[in-house]
Amino acid sequence: MRLFIAEKPSLGRAIAAGLGNVEKRNGYIECGQDVVTWCFGHLLEMDQPEAYDEKYKVWRKEELPILPGTFNASVRKDAVVQMKIIGKLLRDAEMVVNAGDPDREGQLLVDEVLEYHDYAGFCERIWLAALDDKSVKKALTSMTDNSDYTGLRDAARARAQADWLVGMNCTRAMTLKGRDAGSQGVLSLGRVQTPTLALVVNRDLAIENFKPHPYFTLHVEIIHEAGSFTGTFQPLDTQKGLDDQGRLINPDEAYRLKKEVSSQAGKILEAYKEKKKKNPPLPHCLSSLQKAASSKLGMGAKQVLDVAQALYEKKLTTYPRSDCRYLPEEQFDEADSVLAALANVSGFEQIAGNTDCSIKSAAYNTKKVTAHHAIIPTGETPSNLSADESALYRMIAQIFCIQFYAAMEYEAQKILTGINHTVWKSTGRNILNSGWTAFIREQEDETAEDQILPEVHQNDGITAGQVDIKSQKTKPPARFTEGTLIEAMANIHRFIEDTEAKKTLKENEGIGTEATRAGIIETLKARQLIELQKKKIISTDLGRQLVKMAPEVLTDPVTTAQWESRLSGIVDGNESLSAFMTDQTTQVPELVKAIFDLQLDPLPGTHLCPECDRPLHRQKSKKGAWYWACFNQDGHAKPVFLNDKNGKPDLTPKKKIELSEHKCRACGKPLVKRESKKKGKGGKNNYWWGCSGFPKCKQTYFDDNGKPQFTEKKENNNGF
Repeated sequence: MRLFIAEKPSLGRAIAAGLGNVEKRNGYIECGQDVVTWCFGHLLEMDQPEAYDEKYKVWRKEELPILPGTFNASVRKDAVVQMKIIGKLLRDAEMVVNAGDPDREGQLLVDEVLEYHDYAGFCERIWLAALDDKSVKKALTSMTDNSDYTGLRDAARARAQADWLVGMNCTRAMTLKGRDAGSQGVLSLGRVQTPTLALVVNRDLAIENFKPHPYFTLHVEIIHEAGSFTGTFQPLDTQKGLDDQGRLINPDEAYRLKKEVSSQAGKILEAYKEKKKKNPPLPHCLSSLQKAASSKLGMGAKQVLDVAQALYEKKLTTYPRSDCRYLPEEQFDEADSVLAALANVSGFEQIAGNTDCSIKSAAYNTKKVTAHHAIIPTGETPSNLSADESALYRMIAQIFCIQFYAAMEYEAQKILTGINHTVWKSTGRNILNSGWTAFIREQEDETAEDQILPEVHQNDGITAGQVDIKSQKTKPPARFTEGTLIEAMANIHRFIEDTEAKKTLKENEGIGTEATRAGIIETLKARQLIELQKKKIISTDLGRQLVKMAPEVLTDPVTTAQWESRLSGIVDGNESLSAFMTDQTTQVPELVKAIFDLQLDPLPGTHLCPECDRPLHRQKSKKGAWYWACFNQDGHAKPVFLNDKNGKPDLTPKKKIELSEHKCRACGKPLVKRESKKKGKGGKNNYWWGCSGFPKCKQTYFDDNGKPQFTEKKENNNGF
């Protein structure tokens, strides 16, 4: 028996359909001599610290760092039955096929199931970039030895173990340290999560600290015998009244220029024309799809991933977690059948029906294809799609169709005009052939002006017409959306000043991966470090506190980019899992020490202990009542407890306890006269007496005319 183990049921069903002779069973499908079963993502999850030792249940500084000698994993509670089914099938299998998704996590999640069951037989690997019948049958004839992908498995394992070490240790250390500054909750740190959060926080602070200032742009009508056109003032190096960005900010200078240029004669300094082509944008990878769908459809990053995954499982599009926008040249001959199928889809009759299959766009470049190719339609006919699925499918299909249209051809035009010792620039573009832009509005060159400039020559005379002054204000950077944050994570090098660091980040394609970036954003939202306001991402107070307190090494995106570089080295065989993890177990203690060495000022809004000026912490009793406490043993011998008053500690001075001359009969300590909360007869207050040794001694006495009532115990018959 040959046993296929798929990553998920939908993938298993697609493989079974490709094998034929389908007979469904409980947890698997029989296909003649073959059997297909499946996982539900990772069936095993890494153990929590307390699974290694009970002492880790309580977070303590002295227990850090936690460095397991061997990492253990346990079967998820909701996967126990399926794991048993797989184990039983493995005992009868003569050969196994790893049918995980075509990425490193897909490789690991099947390999770790085989390891869990101590399977030592032969195993092959099937690589499925698409789930349509044609792609599945083709993949079934081109399987390879699973051992060829040990690097992929080890890279996934290295990522998981290193993330565990950093996440568990640094989160505990930061949370414990944060309490010294008044932080009340868990302060979560992670190698991708934290630099991503820092991106958002830094952008928000830049916006809030931004101080707009006015500037002026000048535009003149230039009159030439061949026609009139508009020129924009270009300040020279000697121009007065400019800011550090070369913008004119002096209004007096702006009006002086207007007066000196209006109606004056001038000449053409330079006339430039060049024929250019603009190729269609490449097919989508996941991050470009997330950015486009966020902008045009208002969809969140995770929503795009989920919908793209649904389209993949419905066999309509190829594998969604791709970081590549290119296609294998070997697939070029298959395009005509896909386009023919799209021509029958409602709304695509024109764009797909007028394609030219002889055009081979720049997208077809095998050398630039990574582990996956771009996301494209498979040629299967869509039906019963949700509104989101339909919209995203059309976005994917449309950009695929325009690969088979001619490039947009245009004439780029530029004219420099001199008027009374000033220079004015005019740009234009004359469309010669709209090509693919007839179907998709061009958005990548929003600065291009649509004016068509007349035929002029150098030294031609002109006359300046009216000069218009436009008063504008500098603008802060835009807040992130989920789409633009995904793009920023993928192109993090744009936010870095250091040349070498910028190069490292660019080579490693940013922080996170196509498969994980949406999840990182969801994690930040779930942990209340960021929030959405009208589809804009805003950092919360907790998020800002965390970035402010976290060590720079964890907010610096170069750190995680270097990780990704080494993980890629493990995939390629240039790096080993053991060497990578050895370095992590060396670096994590240094990270923990760096966190505990931080000098933190009390956070804004922190309430301080009245006895030692250390932050108070709000806690809930077993009965559900809130109170405030300080356990600083260096500042006072006993813990300080304060009542909660409307979410704040009640700092009202307590009445001074007056000790009486009467002694407690149980422990000998002075008694204290106390007023009862209940009123006695006639509305009078009643009193009682308690021991000043409370809470160790809980002895109480009734009041007898202003004195404690000591009741003598009767002696028994034996005289005791």
